[in-house]
Amino acid sequence: MEWMGAVIILTVTTLGGFEIASRFKKRPGHIRQWKNALQLIEAEMVYGQSSLWEVCDTLSRHLPMPVAGFFEQLQKEQDGCREFAVLWESMMKKHWPWNAMGKTELEILLQFGRTLGQHDLEQQQKQIQLTIHHLDRVLQEALEVGEQYQKMARGMGVLSGLLVIILII
Repeated sequence: MEWMGAVIILTVTTLGGFEIASRFKKRPGHIRQWKNALQLIEAEMVYGQSSLWEVCDTLSRHLPMPVAGFFEQLQKEQDGCREFAVLWESMMKKHWPWNAMGKTELEILLQFGRTLGQHDLEQQQKQIQLTIHHLDRVLQEALEVGEQYQKMARGMGVLSGLLVIILII
């Protein structure tokens, strides 16, 4: 019976380690999705002269999940919206658990949401480019440390399971 419990503990901690490693692996892809979203926002606003709500509709149809879900929900909540920046922040925090990104990326995107729709097109374009630049920097960091952290997370999952088993036995 002890061996059965040991196998279960080792399996659970190993799966936990692999789940954490999976988030490190997905992080660069999610950052790229947000960069793509910002480029589409720029194109729609500057060249297409679209409103914020039209941009949200376009993005919800053209981007992959989880970014598309964010813009879809943002558009659904537009009726009760008095201030876009407040809605952006609340939706960002609501949808953040489905992203594999960290606090740095959240702060970058929250800051962008505070400026979205507050300036003329030229200033808005500069804000978008600045946000893309910040995401580029974070993407480079994610690519550099991602593989290392993936291996560490998988190893820690297995080793923590072994430690618990040793302590119990």
